[in-house]
Amino acid sequence: MKYAIAIALMLFSVALAAQPAAPPVPAATTPVVCDVTYSADVNTMDGHDVSFSQITLNAVPWADVQDNHRKQMRVLDQLSKEQDKGGVYQIEVSEYQACDGGAAVKIADGSALLQGVTLAGTNRVARVALAQADLITQRYEQRANRGDKQGWDHGRAKKVQRDDLGRRKWSQN
Repeated sequence: MKYAIAIALMLFSVALAAQPAAPPVPAATTPVVCDVTYSADVNTMDGHDVSFSQITLNAVPWADVQDNHRKQMRVLDQLSKEQDKGGVYQIEVSEYQACDGGAAVKIADGSALLQGVTLAGTNRVARVALAQADLITQRYEQRANRGDKQGWDHGRAKKVQRDDLGRRKWSQN
């Protein structure tokens, strides 16, 4: 439960200014920007839904995608240490990237299904997730301190379509 909140906070802190990615890509094919989707689904081992968090960040620079992925791996490392402890929680974490207008690809090492996590284990994972979220927030604080007006170049993201009342139009694209 707290893990889901911590993950949501970590994702939220990244979204406020900018948040993970695949192993290094050869220089000739290094993406410029990626739309990245992160999710955390928490259930009890007997199938009760506890929480679901998902966030998509658009047109994130490749360097930030890689850095966020490294931070997510630290959270997944702690989570892996907490599995199979006889706990009541099952946690599925996933990461998808769609780079430079390409199709979304599930990032294998940024995705996991872990079972038997205890409440105490979720608390330990939450602490790691919050620490990583703070590091992401510090990245954007540094950018703001040097005078940047936005977390990254949002001009590469798709334009939002709005209706005549100013409400967002959601599309399937």
